Amino acid sequence: MSRALLNELKARQIAFLEARLVSEAAARDFRERLPAGFAALLATPLGALADAAAIARALDALAAEESLRQAVRPAAAAALGALIEAARAERRRAKELMPAGGRDKIDRILEQPKLVPERLVREVLESAALDAVMRDVLYDTLKEFSEKVNPFFAEWGLPALLKRVAPFGLGGVGKTMGSMRGEFERRLEPEIRRFLQGFSRTAMRQVHDILVAKGDTPEFVGLRKHVATWVLEQEVSALVGQLDAKSSALAEELGADVAAQVLRDRPVRQRLHEATAAFVAAHASEPLGEVLGRFGIAPALDFDALAAALWPVVRSLCATEPVRAWIASVVEEFFDGLPDGLEPSA
Repeated sequence: MSRALLNELKARQIAFLEARLVSEAAARDFRERLPAGFAALLATPLGALADAAAIARALDALAAEESLRQAVRPAAAAALGALIEAARAERRRAKELMPAGGRDKIDRILEQPKLVPERLVREVLESAALDAVMRDVLYDTLKEFSEKVNPFFAEWGLPALLKRVAPFGLGGVGKTMGSMRGEFERRLEPEIRRFLQGFSRTAMRQVHDILVAKGDTPEFVGLRKHVATWVLEQEVSALVGQLDAKSSALAEELGADVAAQVLRDRPVRQRLHEATAAFVAAHASEPLGEVLGRFGIAPALDFDALAAALWPVVRSLCATEPVRAWIASVVEEFFDGLPDGLEPSA
């Protein structure tokens, strides 16, 4: 067999493979062989599929600043932005998106004791903002109490008694009482505020103690469930309705920052590397299917749908110039390795 004939066969083989790998026949072959290929994948030992060191290097490469800037951050921002837009357009109530039995699971979670950390309750209640709210509430309460219950000035107190004693009018006494009341209230206001400077925090500590002590009583469990019920009754769009364009942009930026920081954080990556290496080492000799089964995962795939989703990607890859060049190089390597004057074996 001459070298010219070998070159002709080589060219024809390359052309055949380039056309065959993107043809309808190839699509049918892909679908037909996908179940057996997936079964073979599940039967392959995990150690042959996962190289912990290579995974670590890939994660480190993803955490490089250029990758974070050009890929991770934009992807995280785009994903979060799409999620917010989808929520804005969703008119169904949140409970309509819950799976069967989902509400029962939420209720059981809310019934768990010590669900809200005591430290979180303390941090919220001892904040300056709530302290100011408590002072205002107590101030208004004491003022109203003084106006309505103070026996010297309340309608049922001293003024009523004086009217009974002098039914034809109090004369100057009434004016004197009015002046005394004005002076009393003028002096009372700063005293109340000074009193509340320290007492409001004492009241907040008492509220904290009550919430901690009674947080798991039926009344408070009922409160948690009531809040959950209210949230689930709202339209999803209403739950994110306060996010304007500026807030959405900030949320997207924050999501991108968090995703980048998680990958950038060396201690987190190191723990992930160690966990991955330990997992692969522990299950290296086990087939992938058995490893998944340990976690209750038993893939039941619709291979028609899977093939329809994957084939456009596979076909497009096979049609790219780098893949075509690789196929040609493999064929050329084979034919160029054949000796000139090759004859069929006897």
